[in-house]
Amino acid sequence: LLVSFLSAFSLADANIRVRDEARNTTRDVVAINGGSEDAIAFLLPHFETVLSSGKADLRSLGSLNLDKVIQNVTASDRRKEGVVVALGSVALHLKDEENADKIDSTIDMLLDALGTSSEAVQSSVALCLSKLMKKGRARDRIESILEGLLKRCLLGKKVAIRRGGAYGISAVVKGSGIASLKKYGIVKQLEEAITDGSSESKEGALFAIQQLCGRL
Repeated sequence: LLVSFLSAFSLADANIRVRDEARNTTRDVVAINGGSEDAIAFLLPHFETVLSSGKADLRSLGSLNLDKVIQNVTASDRRKEGVVVALGSVALHLKDEENADKIDSTIDMLLDALGTSSEAVQSSVALCLSKLMKKGRARDRIESILEGLLKRCLLGKKVAIRRGGAYGISAVVKGSGIASLKKYGIVKQLEEAITDGSSESKEGALFAIQQLCGRL
């Protein structure tokens, strides 16, 4: 009921502070209580449905007033942004061998979510992303993931894209180990961008350095 309530009402609320608190609460509830097979059996399809449609599952809300559930396009987009973080928390409970594909697809959804204009969402996504870097086949994808994030960070046309790339870089380095900075030439590429890059590339590089310093 709690997860359904948060998905239906709070994640779609017009107040950004309410949405931020709801997103973090949903993430924490799932992280702490979502490890059992029964919990996963409910949470995975629930969040996947919300993510694909933007609509809440009203069947789990009991006697609550369903007329107050916002159903417009804006509310759907807000739900999707909030739920992708919770889905990342569910993936933390999945067994690697049996759920490698599901873990990979969840990582891809989190990477896509970094493109949102909300920095609060980017921060929450990065926290989940870092914890998934040693799950499933993620270790084998580190190099390609970082390449994609560096392109976003240094070449992205919008500030939100560059900032999201920076959040992602710091999350992947945090999750995979600080040695990845040297192994994949991250520092060198950031230095080159600051020295010889365009104004956008310099800004992106500074974003990345700021996030790396804060996360590591």
